Amino acid sequence: MNISFWLDKEEFRLNLEEKKENSVCVTLGKKKYSVSSENLSANELLLNVNDKIYDIMIDFNASGFSVYVNGRYFKIEKKSVSQILETQKAKQKKRDVKASMPGRIVKILLEEGDEVRDGQAVLVLEAMKMENEIRSPQSGLIKRIGPKASDYVESGSLLFSVE
Repeated sequence: MNISFWLDKEEFRLNLEEKKENSVCVTLGKKKYSVSSENLSANELLLNVNDKIYDIMIDFNASGFSVYVNGRYFKIEKKSVSQILETQKAKQKKRDVKASMPGRIVKILLEEGDEVRDGQAVLVLEAMKMENEIRSPQSGLIKRIGPKASDYVESGSLLFSVE
């Protein structure tokens, strides 16, 4: 049986070959693992991987699984291939960033055409006597910067676009 899964945007392909009851040979790339299991309860099992023992506890919910391996927590979300592809496409689209309140542009930190990282500050907006860094919602290129330094902007005004 072949299984594909994604971890941090990287696809992994496993081949599972049953050897005997509760025992399989798992192939990942060029590596092979001998895996057997023993159920301790409905949500706990001991997993033997190449003679290393792991205590696994799994809690199920509608959106995925909470998995504890020797006490270490992992969250596994259920997503179809189409959901994963939609998320990737949404992140690649152009995003407009608008002012959430009126204020004055104090400083523009990047220029049109510059590369920007997700969460990187693009400009500084002074509103209600406080300076606020306005950050990019995604990595990409700055396609447009609406205002100039010292311009006043209204709530809802386009500050910049990133694609």
